[in-house]
Amino acid sequence: MMSDSIRCGPCDYADNNRNAVKWCTICEEGLCKECETVHKSIKTTRSHRLMSTDDFQQIKIFPSALPVKTMTSDLNYKAAENTKTSTALADLEETVIIALRSLQQIINNRTAALENLEGQKQTIKDTINNTRARIIQKLDDLEQKTLLELDTQHGKCNSEINKLLNCLKNSERDLNCLIEQTSQLKSFASEIQLFLGTRQISEAVFKEVESVKERIKSVPNYAIDLQLYPSIIALMNEVDQLGKISVKKTTTSLPFKEAKIDQAQIQLPVQETKSINNIKTRLRKRFNVNENVWCIWLSGCTMLSNVIDTGRIAVTYGGSKYVEIFNIKNNTVERKVEFDENCNGISYQDSKLFISSEGIVITDITGKVLKTLEVDCGLYLETTIDRIYYTVESDNAVHCISMTGKEIWEHKVESLVDPRGIAVDDHQNVFVADRGSNFLTVIQHDGSASKTLLTKLDNLYSPTALHYNKDKNILIVCNAYEGAALYNLQ
Repeated sequence: MMSDSIRCGPCDYADNNRNAVKWCTICEEGLCKECETVHKSIKTTRSHRLMSTDDFQQIKIFPSALPVKTMTSDLNYKAAENTKTSTALADLEETVIIALRSLQQIINNRTAALENLEGQKQTIKDTINNTRARIIQKLDDLEQKTLLELDTQHGKCNSEINKLLNCLKNSERDLNCLIEQTSQLKSFASEIQLFLGTRQISEAVFKEVESVKERIKSVPNYAIDLQLYPSIIALMNEVDQLGKISVKKTTTSLPFKEAKIDQAQIQLPVQETKSINNIKTRLRKRFNVNENVWCIWLSGCTMLSNVIDTGRIAVTYGGSKYVEIFNIKNNTVERKVEFDENCNGISYQDSKLFISSEGIVITDITGKVLKTLEVDCGLYLETTIDRIYYTVESDNAVHCISMTGKEIWEHKVESLVDPRGIAVDDHQNVFVADRGSNFLTVIQHDGSASKTLLTKLDNLYSPTALHYNKDKNILIVCNAYEGAALYNLQ
């Protein structure tokens, strides 16, 4: 919460209570409108920096800052001059940017982990549903097979019982007929007819009874039953879920790229180095580039890669004096930034564009110029996290400077006649394409030594552009007129 209104210092001294509208950072007191005019009219205070009291209030409530009066009373004002334009403030901003970028990468990593976890959950749910469907289908098949077997066995039993039953019914019918015949004989036959008929009927009855007795000596009785297989019983009684859900926990240490501030200088981690004596090239592929007589000179190109989006590139157009931000996903130009001078080589690092244009112009991705390094830069440049590399055709040299423009090393060698394209590997060894000598040269990371990797015998014809792919450890070499080639670095 803001403190009370700031009083005008000179007016308070004269016992006049007035609110201040300005704050003098040198005198460390507030000024009303009239006192501000007087303050500006006095020669000794004319150059003092004034800020609005609202801005001063914002500084006072800044959580990590001491009250301005306490903080400034012990400072040496000479040491504080040009603080806003010093590299310390730029380094501090870069430190915060690096920390935010690392934090964003970690957040994205954890977000991806959550998405992966959701994907695993959905996969398991799909497996459960598919298993359930397969089990149901299997049960349907088992049911149909069992019912078919039941019908078959039932039919056999039914057939045997019906066969005996039909025979017994036939015997019953025959015996009823014999009884009817006997009754008729009693009513209508003579004595001799009755005698003879009785004997015949007795024989028929005896025969039928013996036949029935023979059939019922061994009469089968059937009991149809179903015995479930043990696996089915186990499924119902012992299996209480489809499977066991297990969690395999592994731990990983997420890297946090942190810039260390030491007396306003950022100390960056030392990268692993590799001797150029161990570097070899192996040709992977050659290909031709279609030429067009009527074309614009595309002098540089870089991918705007970050953890969120890798679908944009920045392209420079040499003498046309502009840079375009191009979306390769939908094939559109998102932004065009014009310059006063030629735009040659370009590189991307830490959300900044580094452009060779009468020095090295550093911009953000919107084209806003952040800084210009007054160096004699040639057409081509490359950057790493803490260094800028560039070739200079006029002095046949390769230069390495810090992000503030301080020269770290310069390398000259007789084989460098017309150095052009430049690339840097993971070990900060520098590759240079020399258009004049038709050489591909590699320079030690500290600029102390160099050696020739490829020559005209390797089909180098005016090599002008290089690109190093860090993910695949591949170097692309582009000739001015004879196509390009991919090389594996070993």
